[in-house]
Amino acid sequence: MTTDVKGPDRLRGLAGMAIFAALLVLVLGRAWDVTAGQRGAAADARLAAFAFDRADLPAPPFDLVDLDGKPLRLADLRGQFVFVNFWATWCPPCREEMPGMVALGKELAAKYPGRFRMLAISVDEGPNPVHEFFSAPPYGGVGATGLTIALDREQAVAKDYYCKGRGECSELKFPETYIVDPAGRLVAYVVGPRDWTTPAAREFLERIIGS
Repeated sequence: MTTDVKGPDRLRGLAGMAIFAALLVLVLGRAWDVTAGQRGAAADARLAAFAFDRADLPAPPFDLVDLDGKPLRLADLRGQFVFVNFWATWCPPCREEMPGMVALGKELAAKYPGRFRMLAISVDEGPNPVHEFFSAPPYGGVGATGLTIALDREQAVAKDYYCKGRGECSELKFPETYIVDPAGRLVAYVVGPRDWTTPAAREFLERIIGS
């Protein structure tokens, strides 16, 4: 009579392979967690460098008229994330940040249809400088920007946001950007110009939209 020793050896081999596979999955899982954590830390670092301030208060209401002569009221924008940028054509940093801002606004409006609106509220004294500014490259006219543009000639709305966001009033500076959530609450603001083409700009807005 002969004894088959291949059966036990085969079982031991299969068991060893199973243990190895389990260990490999565990090691890869931990490596994935570390990599994901590193990506998250890198994103947090980019956002910290982007420098925005959180807020949580009712957004100041406004009742303006856009460049097409249509009413522009914050109350009518409920249900959307509203990006409110205060700027002027005579403000060099405003002019510099505008192309990237316009491009990002178009992308987010397309990605989040009906959920995102970008407003450019000018403190110019009239509409002509604004039309002239957007008629030049790279914009191709006010209508091609995808922005909703209005005038705040007396800077009253700009001052309201500036003071409410900080809890105190001082000399107005431009540009400044405020984010209003669908419930009409001011949730974040950005002091001064930004490069809106950077990954941090998109992360900043998409984190808020996704929150």
